[in-house]
Amino acid sequence: MSVCDSTWEVDLICEYLKNTSDPGQSTGRWFKEMDPTDSLNNRKHVFDMLTGDPAHSNPGAGDLRSSMIPWNQRNAGISKAFKTELACGSVVKLTFRKYMGWGASEPPRRSVGHRKWNAVLWIVNSLKVGKPVRAYLRKKDHYVGIVGFRGTSVHREAPAGDAYRVYEFLIMDPWAGGAETGANTITYAGATTKFLGIAKQLGTKIMYDGYEITDVEGYHPF
Repeated sequence: MSVCDSTWEVDLICEYLKNTSDPGQSTGRWFKEMDPTDSLNNRKHVFDMLTGDPAHSNPGAGDLRSSMIPWNQRNAGISKAFKTELACGSVVKLTFRKYMGWGASEPPRRSVGHRKWNAVLWIVNSLKVGKPVRAYLRKKDHYVGIVGFRGTSVHREAPAGDAYRVYEFLIMDPWAGGAETGANTITYAGATTKFLGIAKQLGTKIMYDGYEITDVEGYHPF
């Protein structure tokens, strides 16, 4: 039986796919081409594919278009529904709507560099209350989801508290292997996957796949 990855302090993949049993919100027709039998309504089935089925979680070129990871933007059915393979932002939003409580409307958006605002701590606080974040990499024109975090103290003598930690973020990437090379993988819950990644805080910046995350969106108050 697949288990959660205990290396993440907050992990919405575990919370919403393994530990929640309802079928989630309806997303209309968008997943129908991908999943005509509604198998993706079973959250634990999605978690088990991600952590225990390499053909879906770590597909080669021959399996990519049939991989049923819900946020796989190059699945043949998703591409047919959107009439493009480049629907990364919409696929992240659909996944968040179906499984993680997002609404149908577009969420508020803010630049990571917004004056007198700490984007890193906003993301941490959003995740703590179960609200995932959609992130934009402007130079790559690519969207990913932020669904978990873990942090370490900036110094062994630093005061306690979130503001004195450096963070890594668990990324839900709709482009298998990352949009830069398509070859990146991480180990999550003991399984190798191309559909998750790790973003890292560098000062006030957050870097993923060689690119800066420039904007974030979500329903947690700014």
